[in-house]
Amino acid sequence: MNFIELLERSKIDKSSIQDFDKWATHLKDIKGHSENTYRSYCFDVCDFLIFFKYYNGYSVSLSSLKDLKLQTFRAWLADLGGNREYENVYKKPLSARSRRRAISSIKNYFKYTSFKNDLYKIAYSEVQLLKNPKIPRSLPKPISEGDIELLINELKKISKKTWIQKRNLALLYLLYGCGLRINEALSITKNHLVDKNSLTILGKGNKERLVPVLDIVANSIENYLNEIPYELPKNVSIFVGDRGSPLKASSFQRDLKNARVNLGLPKTATPHSLRHSFATHLLKNGGDLRIIQELLGHSSLSTTQLYTEVDDISLEKTYKEKNPSK
Repeated sequence: MNFIELLERSKIDKSSIQDFDKWATHLKDIKGHSENTYRSYCFDVCDFLIFFKYYNGYSVSLSSLKDLKLQTFRAWLADLGGNREYENVYKKPLSARSRRRAISSIKNYFKYTSFKNDLYKIAYSEVQLLKNPKIPRSLPKPISEGDIELLINELKKISKKTWIQKRNLALLYLLYGCGLRINEALSITKNHLVDKNSLTILGKGNKERLVPVLDIVANSIENYLNEIPYELPKNVSIFVGDRGSPLKASSFQRDLKNARVNLGLPKTATPHSLRHSFATHLLKNGGDLRIIQELLGHSSLSTTQLYTEVDDISLEKTYKEKNPSK
């Protein structure tokens, strides 16, 4: 998606498009955000600029910055959560979590523009008063240890090509055996594999963490690399698709979905739930919460503490099912 073309098509004022372009360039080239974060932030700000024009009947411009009041930002937030009657970036209502991200995006935008142009400072001060919507509390949904064994066996049947079978197993072991996010696993190159016993992972916010690698994980990667029919440079992802191009997360998600459907497992059995399973099973077997936080790359311990509640529910369920007094 070309964001500038999107804004031009929506007849947004040229001065706003120029300011947006400078901010987007800063976001990508200076701040170094991931492609997903960059696109999400840009979509959010484009959505706001288009909403403002629909809401007020005229575009954001240097002369209309005085109209960027808290009421306008609140109206936009409400609009994001409802069904729209006009053409904008988002066609369906956004979840509370996505709306929180949208607030972060717009605050980032007005913070940057206020440094470049004093006229934006009032808008920046107004948007700071915008409160985040509450996110409904939901616990991670791990896969049971028995179902993971079934997934491992079923994943081998998804492709007839041996090297793809081993590729999928290597990915599964990285997610479940190391607690990686799918994008973190797909970013691994041969340069990362110098030490067989550990991986240095660049996670969210460009934060590095050192993750120990179990023998079963290291062996699965080695087995895959021994079978892959392509020569790979040391600085590109080791995980490739059928034609040798970098593997997309959606491809592995599709293979895992086919495996879980064949087994009759719930929709919650996703690549990210393998990461949840890593944390939950580690905690269940006596793992230290602080260490699990470091392994997952969580900034806050409170995020990791959610897994203690998952474990408590699991224990309660086992107690009720196995209690001999029944």
